[in-house]
Amino acid sequence: MNRKASLELSIQAIVIVVIAFVVLGLGLGFVRGQFKSMEETASGVQEQIKQQILDDLRTSNKKLSFPASEMKMAAGELSSAQGIGIKNTLDSMQEFLVGFEVRTDTGMESFMSFETLTASQPGDSGSDFDAIISWDDSPQMLGAGDSVVVTASFTAPSSFGNYLYKILVYIDTDGDGLLNKDTDTYYDSKTFFIRVN
Repeated sequence: MNRKASLELSIQAIVIVVIAFVVLGLGLGFVRGQFKSMEETASGVQEQIKQQILDDLRTSNKKLSFPASEMKMAAGELSSAQGIGIKNTLDSMQEFLVGFEVRTDTGMESFMSFETLTASQPGDSGSDFDAIISWDDSPQMLGAGDSVVVTASFTAPSSFGNYLYKILVYIDTDGDGLLNKDTDTYYDSKTFFIRVN
């Protein structure tokens, strides 16, 4: 009798383990499907936003388009990718460069190329400003009337407050492929706020 009871108990344990694995597999499949669906939705939304920026540049006489005037973020939060539209309104092909400035308590911090972004020079000006901006800093070659969308993402500063960000677009006059406000020609700029809560 004891052997029969222990055999039944063993069979029940095996059945429970098998059911648990099946339920776990179904749960993982469901979660994986949800993430895949969210990724497809996010990429579709980003493509729609990119198309809206390009349409805005085509139908208006703007040189620069950025849809946000204010972004609300948590301290240290990474934003989703944001599109910056540039349109060549000049009569010839040009190389455009994108850079950023951020107003902090101690003045303007400049981000001119991707290489300078790692921690934003906390000791340089006595500022503890620590935002990060990531974008394609390579020259954007545009023919007359052409447009492009450059993607950027922002990591909010770790201290609370309102920060004024400025997108800078210059023409690569010196041909070195690097943004230098002293030697390159100013093209356009746009400001927006990041509010850190």
